[in-house]
Amino acid sequence: MASRLPSAKLTDLVTTVDSEVFAAPTGPMAWGTVEISYTSEGLEPKVTIRVPVPVVAAQSEAQQRAEALRRARKLIDHACTAIQPEESQDAEEVLEGLAEELGIRPPRTSAKPGRRA
Repeated sequence: MASRLPSAKLTDLVTTVDSEVFAAPTGPMAWGTVEISYTSEGLEPKVTIRVPVPVVAAQSEAQQRAEALRRARKLIDHACTAIQPEESQDAEEVLEGLAEELGIRPPRTSAKPGRRA
């Protein structure tokens, strides 16, 4: 039987996007940082996640921060999937999918040999 997770309460959420832009295969990016502070079982842990955020000229600072938060959530979702991948997935495939979704590498346009698209 799985143990019950302790309750946690979010105490602070800070999302920032660096002003320095770098080149990525999918276009210009900047690093976004999401810091989550919470309390749980009398402790006050903090989680920091850095993700690449596409630089879009027409985006406001708030839109960039929202994109950083969305990408951090995708990263967490992928990490949870990678812990218990489906039988048909290997770790390399999970990491490739993550890199594609975060825009670190261009999407693959065809399936690997022997696999369905």
